[in-house]
Amino acid sequence: MKTLPFDKKFVAFFIFLILILGLESCSPKITFPVSTVVPAAEPEASVKKTKDGEFIVTLEVNNLALPERLSPPKKHYLVWVDTENQGVKKLGEISNNTGIFRNRGRAGFEKSTLFKPTMIMVTAENNLEIDYPGGHVVLKSRPFELK
Repeated sequence: MKTLPFDKKFVAFFIFLILILGLESCSPKITFPVSTVVPAAEPEASVKKTKDGEFIVTLEVNNLALPERLSPPKKHYLVWVDTENQGVKKLGEISNNTGIFRNRGRAGFEKSTLFKPTMIMVTAENNLEIDYPGGHVVLKSRPFELK
């Protein structure tokens, strides 16, 4: 069996390049403790910095109860980020996936922000037009650091 005439230096450089690019694209692992409000919820989040200096926050939650089923009942789930220098900022509403799987406990959210996040929080609210989270925190990530 004849092998291809690859230069060992070329192969080593190619593997090194793949490893560097793979590490460069990694975002920190964002973890959430089990929620006492919605203990069955399974949140997964990521934050990636764009070339333009913005931060893309993505949040997917499985087994998220409808806000109307909370005690007391609420109307909306809002996503917030605690930022490095600007305090807490509202990103928007996380909504249940639409279509045939609507209201099946799956919710998704993606939004960009100019502020560097250090924590992600989801609150249950009755009003979308608020500027600061109320006291009904449903999910709260552990603090994380972006590189």
